[in-house]
Amino acid sequence: MKPLRLLALGVMCAALPAACGLAEGETPRPVPVRATTGGPAGEADFARECSACHMAYPAALLPARSWRALTSHLSTHFGEDASLDAPTTQRITGYLVSHAADSSDGSPGVMRGLPAGQTPERITDMPFWRRIHDDLLEPGVGTGPGLRSAANCMHCHNGSGGDD
Repeated sequence: MKPLRLLALGVMCAALPAACGLAEGETPRPVPVRATTGGPAGEADFARECSACHMAYPAALLPARSWRALTSHLSTHFGEDASLDAPTTQRITGYLVSHAADSSDGSPGVMRGLPAGQTPERITDMPFWRRIHDDLLEPGVGTGPGLRSAANCMHCHNGSGGDD
């Protein structure tokens, strides 16, 4: 992921507290993604493998149960074969679970409104996302040139309004 995109993601995460219903002064704890050999186990694998096809979404945007579900069927990942070897899948799953919204490293406000038995596999299905982006859910809104999908975060959150 480009440094500018990481910066934009950091700015986006800084704006999440109020939108997620966090208490004043309480902030979500975004986990930086570094495509290096350093950092937590699985972090480099996550950055490399997931961002090869799409933005590497911050682990703190879904609960651990969602990350486990998503990584359990990579051969049919949103209609694509994203299969990885077992050790890589285990490292990525471990990283995502340990930094998930409901982990000690996560963002508790992201979990607000999510029923205990629900396991969303799309960030756009999370109640916090819907609270923040309700304008994108209205018919005909949020479908401008370049957006293509409500999951195209960088279209709006990169500072330029484009999806480069």
